[in-house]
Amino acid sequence: MSNYVNQAIGSAKEGLGNLTGNKDLQESGRKQWAEAKGEQKLTNDKAMREEEAPNAHRAADAAKGMGGAAKEKLGQAIGNDKMAAEGRSTRAQAAGEASHHENLAKK
Repeated sequence: MSNYVNQAIGSAKEGLGNLTGNKDLQESGRKQWAEAKGEQKLTNDKAMREEEAPNAHRAADAAKGMGGAAKEKLGQAIGNDKMAAEGRSTRAQAAGEASHHENLAKK
């Protein structure tokens, strides 16, 4: 569920708790709203940082990709299929993130 939906649900629960005098519902709603609000702020802050510093992110993406490639090759060399698969997965994730950060840099 999105953070905005959780904020709305938390607010509604708190309001319903206020109307009915149910302190547990009030507190539960207040907590749900606050957690969702905090998560949304983190999401917004992360997006802002990515837009402000795409070159730093691209460097991190490259390093992550190299680490994944090294892990994949080591796994292949020692016959560890799980390690090789984890390396491929890390490399693919880094490529996706690099593509995203490249698009941000073009803005």
